[in-house]
Amino acid sequence: MRFGEPMRIVDQRNVNAVSSSRSARAGGGVGARFTLDTGTATAKAEGAAPAAILGGLEALIAIQSEDTTKERRRRGVRRGQGLLDLLDELKIALLAGNLPPDLQNRLAVAIRDESFSGDPRLDGILESIDLRAAVELAKLRKLQRG
Repeated sequence: MRFGEPMRIVDQRNVNAVSSSRSARAGGGVGARFTLDTGTATAKAEGAAPAAILGGLEALIAIQSEDTTKERRRRGVRRGQGLLDLLDELKIALLAGNLPPDLQNRLAVAIRDESFSGDPRLDGILESIDLRAAVELAKLRKLQRG
């Protein structure tokens, strides 16, 4: 069957069987009445609702924590790349003999901005980069003093 093509009913017996049972119920027999339930089904539904809400809430928190973990990892990678860029800039400036006055301050601020990603491997790499940057900053300060 294709989209937009009319649907055909081939077997009339099934349609008639459904129609006749429906009309028998709709007419209701003699003495048929409509009654309300006493509320046990409603109480059961209300009791189940907090569990469903709690499950949805737990899923939402799990999604948010996953996003937070990914975001922390991204920030850690970005921070590491920024420190490496500053170290490259320092190397080029020292080789050229032209050290920008704000480079030492930028390096100090970048080292102070310590954050952990939650990934042990990435945190280890970031600690190594931090150590290298701290050593270079100490060398710069010693060079300026002496």
